[in-house]
Amino acid sequence: MRSKDLAFIIILIISGEVYAGEKPCGLPSVENGRIAQYYYSFKNYYFPMRINEKLLFSCLAGYTTETGKQEERITCTQEGWSPEPRCFKKCTKPELKNGYISDVTLMYKIQENMRYGCNSGYKTTGGKDEEVVQCLADGWSSQPTCKKEHETCLVPELYHGNYSTTQKTFKVKDKVQYECAAGYYTVGGKKTEEVECHTYGWSLTPKCTKLKCSLRLIENGYFHPIKQTYEEGDVVQFFCHTNYYLSGSDLIQCYNFGWYPESPVCEGRRNRCPPPPLPLNSKIQRYSTTYRDGETVHVECELNFQIQGSEEIRCKNGKWTEPPKCIEEKEKTACGDPPFIENGTANLDSTIYYNGDKVAYECKSGYHLRGSTEITCKRGKWTHPPECVENNENCKPPPDVINGAVVDGLLASYTTGSSVEYRCNEYYLLSGAKVSHCEQGRWSSPPICLEPCTINVDYMYRNNIEMKWKYEGKVLHGDLIDFVCKQGYDLSPSTSLSELSVQCNRGEVRYPLCIRKESKGMCVSPPLIKNGVIISSTSDIYENGSSVEYKCFDHHFLQGSRESYCLEGVWTMPPLCLEPCTLSFVEMENNNLLLKWDFDDRPHIFHGEYIEFLCKRNTYVAEFSITGSELRVQCDRGHLKYPRCIHRERERHSERGNTSRRSGRGRSRPPTEQGARRGARSQDPGITT
Repeated sequence: MRSKDLAFIIILIISGEVYAGEKPCGLPSVENGRIAQYYYSFKNYYFPMRINEKLLFSCLAGYTTETGKQEERITCTQEGWSPEPRCFKKCTKPELKNGYISDVTLMYKIQENMRYGCNSGYKTTGGKDEEVVQCLADGWSSQPTCKKEHETCLVPELYHGNYSTTQKTFKVKDKVQYECAAGYYTVGGKKTEEVECHTYGWSLTPKCTKLKCSLRLIENGYFHPIKQTYEEGDVVQFFCHTNYYLSGSDLIQCYNFGWYPESPVCEGRRNRCPPPPLPLNSKIQRYSTTYRDGETVHVECELNFQIQGSEEIRCKNGKWTEPPKCIEEKEKTACGDPPFIENGTANLDSTIYYNGDKVAYECKSGYHLRGSTEITCKRGKWTHPPECVENNENCKPPPDVINGAVVDGLLASYTTGSSVEYRCNEYYLLSGAKVSHCEQGRWSSPPICLEPCTINVDYMYRNNIEMKWKYEGKVLHGDLIDFVCKQGYDLSPSTSLSELSVQCNRGEVRYPLCIRKESKGMCVSPPLIKNGVIISSTSDIYENGSSVEYKCFDHHFLQGSRESYCLEGVWTMPPLCLEPCTLSFVEMENNNLLLKWDFDDRPHIFHGEYIEFLCKRNTYVAEFSITGSELRVQCDRGHLKYPRCIHRERERHSERGNTSRRSGRGRSRPPTEQGARRGARSQDPGITT
């Protein structure tokens, strides 16, 4: 074989391996939207997809893509799906009192504008006769409202805050300042705010509210507790599904500036990398036992060794990119004298410096260093030296502490070297240094005021427990709370007695659970279900409070809770496993029907799924409805109600209809990408085009 042919074959093999390895895009999760049902049914056939492959997704009725369309195509990239498949809720045309909207549109797409105007004697929220608002992801940019013009403004009652004056009525263009209590914020998200009286009312209605944080769903995982919105101080814990690994902190908290730390992600274990392959005579700054996909590591060579190759290696699809080499330098290269800096000096301990040698700097009185205190000789050149900056930078007022305050009041400005002392509100525990120092325009970290706990009587009643000791007021963070079981109740055998002593943790209490002592609380074998099995370990007898988990057979739809609990000797209702539907071509022939979409020609149609038909040529649907959905049928517990199409000349063709040809169709393999995408619109009753 010629060498040229051999090289060509090798290139094909290598390129084939690379191509086969690049499959980073799994089945996407589209909230308020979906992709063709066939992708879910044959997930393992289509996913993961390769780089540059495309996928069509659709949004449900009342939602649109970010560009305002009903459906959009996404592309598989090295970083995942791009753009991220998201569906945004449309904005509805508001009911506007004392005003008018000229548009006839009822629903507005995201980023679409709407103009509204106000009747004589009324103004928009911006004080104008007409105003334009935009549909955003969370609703209108400002709620369309027409307010009556006034000569004076009356201050509204202010909860959790105080006005700077006792005056109640203000003239147009008058201003008033108000301040919110600890833990509450103004409309603009500040502690204090000034509002102005206009002819249509206040520029911003004075109001003190707790800060709200919102949280999006996490792909391949979940979190607890789930709320519509979260208040400042709320803590959320994250969990990942089986075979996924949590990357980031599992606990995040809502602060006045949002969530901290940022939400973690659930990554597939196959995409994570082991510790990086380090070449001889090298080092890295940060070492970990595992690295996530896309993470980079900076490699440095030891003293008197020179790097050959890229200084960075990257974790990619569970493997590291090619690491560099560290080659010994044959000749030592010296650096010149350390560079001079104004108002500072270098601490010299030698007359000649080689690769890796370091020199430290210090500033004269009244100045401080900005930058690294040391410079390093690297292959004949010094790293960048620091600067000596004069100590004249003042600090702004110190940062606020939730549930705490500065002891001696606040100043407008603080000089370098100043300090303030914090105290916490009653029952709140101070954690950290109580004194914060001003250094060159920045404050050192302030303390945290840890929340006390309030005992919830309803939780105690639900969990059949009482307090062992009587507590006056609230329980401080870190203190132990002792509970006892109510008479006739006890801890379950698997629960330790120590769990009756609970520690107050930043306002939260984990209440222990006590159950009835009677043996009649035990359960016998759990109920069996049709079309499903119990997947957890089974026993002849079960303790009160224990549970079993059910699983449905393939293609069956699980309805209800997948777990059943033993409560007082009785099992809670187990789930139902609803049968799929099987398409009958005989029924289709009898009713003159054809399939509308290729992908509906499949072995099983899940409960709740829709299937669409077409009438054969020269036939029409027998029964019409207002919605026009008579040819769209939903699978209901294994049953499909087939629509009927009749011939246009019924008498002439009635005999032919009774003797029509019955023909079956063979099963096809999973449809092509094009066929599956074509049907994306038909997958949900709410999807519109």
